[in-house]
Amino acid sequence: MIIDIIETQIWCLKDPETYGRVNRAHADFLGLAKSEIEAEKFDNFLSPAAARIFKQGNKKIFKTEQKVYTEEWWQNNQGERRLLAITRKAQLDHSGEIDCVVCTAEDITAQREREYIVEELHRIAVDFKELKKEREVCRMAVKAAEGLLNFALCNVILVKGDRFVPLASSSRFKQEEISVSEKSIAARTYREGKSFIIDDIQNSSETISIKNIYKSGMSIPIGSFGVFQTAASKKKAFTESDLELAEILISHVSASLGRIYAQQKLKEQKDFLSTILEVQSSLVLLINPEGEIISFNHSCEQLTGYQEAEVKGKKVCDLFIKESEKKEVINVFKQLKNNDYPASHENYWLTRKGEKKLILWSHNPILDDENNLKYVVAAGMDITERKIQEEKIKEQKAYFEQLFNNSTEAIVLLDNKHCVLKVNKKFESLFGFKQSELINKNIDDYILPEQCLKTGKKFTEKVKNGGKVEGESIRKTKSGEQINVHLQGFPIKLENGQIGIYALYRDITERKKKEKQIEYLSFHDELTGLYNRRYFENELKRLNSSRQHPITIVIGDLDGLKIINDTYGHQKGDQYIASTANILKKTARIEDIIARIGGDEFALILPQTAAEEAEGFCRRLKLNIQEFNQQQQLEKPLSISFGFDVMQDNSSDLARIFNQADQNMYLNKGRK
Repeated sequence: MIIDIIETQIWCLKDPETYGRVNRAHADFLGLAKSEIEAEKFDNFLSPAAARIFKQGNKKIFKTEQKVYTEEWWQNNQGERRLLAITRKAQLDHSGEIDCVVCTAEDITAQREREYIVEELHRIAVDFKELKKEREVCRMAVKAAEGLLNFALCNVILVKGDRFVPLASSSRFKQEEISVSEKSIAARTYREGKSFIIDDIQNSSETISIKNIYKSGMSIPIGSFGVFQTAASKKKAFTESDLELAEILISHVSASLGRIYAQQKLKEQKDFLSTILEVQSSLVLLINPEGEIISFNHSCEQLTGYQEAEVKGKKVCDLFIKESEKKEVINVFKQLKNNDYPASHENYWLTRKGEKKLILWSHNPILDDENNLKYVVAAGMDITERKIQEEKIKEQKAYFEQLFNNSTEAIVLLDNKHCVLKVNKKFESLFGFKQSELINKNIDDYILPEQCLKTGKKFTEKVKNGGKVEGESIRKTKSGEQINVHLQGFPIKLENGQIGIYALYRDITERKKKEKQIEYLSFHDELTGLYNRRYFENELKRLNSSRQHPITIVIGDLDGLKIINDTYGHQKGDQYIASTANILKKTARIEDIIARIGGDEFALILPQTAAEEAEGFCRRLKLNIQEFNQQQQLEKPLSISFGFDVMQDNSSDLARIFNQADQNMYLNKGRK
């Protein structure tokens, strides 16, 4: 009872191909009763590809007795592909032999999807770092929330003065400016710096203005800059997992806005310092040739924390310079004394609080009547923050160079004429061209195959004109080989306009091959190449309301397959099944649908076929079977029992016709 009520799927293996006992969770996953599964072969429930993979894992544990963990794609009773984490463990009897193998499975599809989303959220942090404006950051936040997190209605509001101002939102999100002091969920989120999930907006006193439009929502603070909101048209639409993923996204938004505001502030500071220098209100020192301070302006007082009276007559080196750096400053004074005036130099000053400030100095000597150095007017600028930013820029440049060169995506940088500026190593290995072969060349002339010229040129023009493109297409390598790629193209823009194009290519050739193979296997029987039961039942539904009347359904059953399998082995039985399929193909018309719907059972749909024509079909089928038996030296003649029924018009349905044809087949089988 306990095993049956837990959500973990559990089943036993009698051998590598046969079920033992199963629990309710596994039976529900397959959409069957436990009694329909137990003691049956896996082939009866799994697709051929899934069954083959599962058997391989089963055989391994039956041989090694070791605990085995695998991750496998299975199809549930609703036709959905689910990723299962399967653990197999052998159970030994008293003699140490394998009594059975116990398997447990957990559905980790959602976990993998979440891991993918988290990875994508962290990956787009790079994209956020490239943005220069707060509106661009807000728009990207909405786009990412809609695309990655599947939020339909999103809104980003930033605090401007005493009001919340919408900067970006989904097209259907109601936008409005409200006061920061007004009672609202946005104000509470901003004030408390906490995220909220609102399961029922209708009953929330803080969402009065929107309760007639939305039913539930989330509100997340964007640092100290504003609030991110998302809403839905139904109650309890958001989970803690949704909130956690959204907070990851918003952390990147907050960091980007902080960076942008910091850069804006730095620019303002630089402009301010430039103005001060112009009016001689920068750091200004009047120093004698020995380095003693004569005059110390207000800016120096603010920077160092010392008043002018405290420093007059004292040497710069003794007050502000670290012992390890004094020699460099003394050398500057020696140069000045020798009428060798350095244009500028940098050195660190220590403030009263022990802070290190990097100062950029320029020197203006004042000479006496004999042209000897009397004083030095030193004008200085605090460039500590600028230096930090320069180092950060250098780090970012190195980071992006590494990202570009070591990316698993093939990347090419193009100018506005679509000519190559740079390619990374992955591009060279994927397409076979060296960078030197492509520089200043139009990329389309080298990797665009003839059949893709029209769509490729459209992509090119769109990105040239500032648009973004993404899709799947075909490209060619240097050797002429055509490969499937997922491509993305982005315009590279600065404030003064577009300066180039950034394009990425990922090789998806193998994935495309697998998709085609999976698509084929999902509707075909692997042994015979005929359609499978799933396809056959879909066709019954489709043709049930068609006008191709009359429609005949023929059911055929291979006689004595169990005896053949038991006597000569399953390989021989498979030969009989394959031969039956070939005879049916030979007898049927091109427009007829032939399917293997069971181990030894076949079904045909004959559109626009009346009873008389169906009887003729059955006669031809008998003749073809006789001819086959005469030509083959078989241990047991091939024999098929079949029956048919005809749907004359829409007054009946194909499901009933199928059942009647099946009954007619069993009547004919009983007469043999």
